[in-house]
Amino acid sequence: MKKYVITTGTVTYAIKGRDLLRKKGYNVKIERIASGASSGCGYSIVLNGELNEAESLLRNAGIKILEISEKS
Repeated sequence: MKKYVITTGTVTYAIKGRDLLRKKGYNVKIERIASGASSGCGYSIVLNGELNEAESLLRNAGIKILEISEKS
C-alpha cells in the first residue's frame, strides 16, 4: 500500500483534514515535517491508501493543500 505526504497550509488544516479522512475510513496521521522544509507550517497528513478520492475530499472541504508527495 502506498503512503502519501500531504502538506497543508496550517496545522489547523492538517488536523481538520486528518479528522475528515478518519471519519471516511482512511488510515491517516499527522506528522511534523523535518526542519528546513520550505513550505507550510511544518505539519502534514500522512495517508496510507488511495490518494485520488482522499485528495478530492480534502479539496472539497476547503483544506488548502500545498504539496503531495509519495513516501517510501
